Amino acid sequence: MGQLKCSNLFCRRGGFTLDLTALTVTKGEKIALLGENGCGKTTLLQVLAGLLPAEGEITYETTRWDSLSPQDRALHAAYLPQEAEVLFNLTVDELIQLTLHSAKLLQGEARQAVFDATDTLPLLERAYPSLSGGEKRRAMLARIFCREADFVFLDEPTAPLDMRHAAKFMRYAVTTPCAIVAAMHDVNLAVRYFDRFLLMKNGRIFFDRQKSDLDAGELEAIYGIGLHRCGDHFVPER
Repeated sequence: MGQLKCSNLFCRRGGFTLDLTALTVTKGEKIALLGENGCGKTTLLQVLAGLLPAEGEITYETTRWDSLSPQDRALHAAYLPQEAEVLFNLTVDELIQLTLHSAKLLQGEARQAVFDATDTLPLLERAYPSLSGGEKRRAMLARIFCREADFVFLDEPTAPLDMRHAAKFMRYAVTTPCAIVAAMHDVNLAVRYFDRFLLMKNGRIFFDRQKSDLDAGELEAIYGIGLHRCGDHFVPER
């Protein structure tokens, strides 16, 4: 089973510092990063994806992550930023096909399942710049999940999506064999679909919890707002 193991990660961006002692991500896990704006979720995703240099060590099995070329890392990992613009007038289908030569694309029924989950079949022949914000996000999610990656790093994947498309995509995403690490702002959507939660504040992981152990008090400490649990939902106090 594939694993990414991180130890003693340290990354400084301007006045911000990410400081992480240890983290292991195992293929198949569905992990949500929770925390306020600016707490380090995006920085952590970019470091894990090998897109941002950091002190310390990340290994894939027994191989140092930073020793792999971008083409080799693309065999194992995919990353979707918060905003992904395309400068050329490509169709959605052309965009999906446009990938690093070493990355493997799903075929047949597996690809159709991605199109169904992201509702992108009607968009394939449309030019990407002509799409709405939500449609662009669905196209980019289709592009990411049409690749056979072991680790998928998503920065606010559902933020531009309406309720129906967000739920439809998440129902599919949690069934995939890859590990997903996603920065999420909708805590209740994350609680419904993810099974592990990293609660971040000031560039550090304060709590690493499974769904059954997620605690309102710990979320309060991270977000600085009173919360109470109502079934599977966390509700802000009035």
